[in-house]
Amino acid sequence: MRSIAIKVNFEKDLWNWTQAIQKGQSHGISWLRWMPKAVKEKIKGKEKKEVAEILRLFLEEKYVTEEKLFTAYAEHLETILRQISGRMFALLEKTTEKPICRNEFTGFITTFPRGPYSTKSGYIWFIYGKNDEWQIKACIHELLHMQFEHYYKEKLRKQINEEQFGFLRESMTVILNEEFQGITREIDKGYPIHQEFRKRLLVLWKQRQNFQEFVGNAVEEVGKFQQSI
Repeated sequence: MRSIAIKVNFEKDLWNWTQAIQKGQSHGISWLRWMPKAVKEKIKGKEKKEVAEILRLFLEEKYVTEEKLFTAYAEHLETILRQISGRMFALLEKTTEKPICRNEFTGFITTFPRGPYSTKSGYIWFIYGKNDEWQIKACIHELLHMQFEHYYKEKLRKQINEEQFGFLRESMTVILNEEFQGITREIDKGYPIHQEFRKRLLVLWKQRQNFQEFVGNAVEEVGKFQQSI
């Protein structure tokens, strides 16, 4: 039986904060804009080790006063996801026409507004404070990423480069708004830089015969699209 366990893990939360600073931006979004002003001032001009220590101290203070709230939130979210997991996984399999890539997933509560994932580990970071509908949408969003990476990344390596694969992966989540309305009312909006391509992918999705055909057509389009921008 497939499951998603939600945990509070200080180190996993700290990793997300650290990665946000190291990456700086992704998909056209600057993660530094979400850093508290006090933290940004302290880390300015500092070396990587110093930044890591500043973040650790900052989060330690937050966890002293709020960890019980994080734990209660994690327990609630795990319950919510358990209630819809059967339908969610079944619909993901139907949509991608592939078995779910693993049986067990682990979610971590993060206090930074960035929700990464790891296909290799089956990890998803859930942003603390978001409502139930938002979190269900976020979960499905990341699971679709994992399905796509697990079954198609190696196959497509010779056809598109890493940047194009990422552009396609992020844009593809527009199909969730068509297929998962019975599970969540939350709209998968995507990043601003992907909006035009998402419109094109939605047309391809409605014209598809199967998921593999959709991917093939999308691969052809992503190269053309990126050349035109």
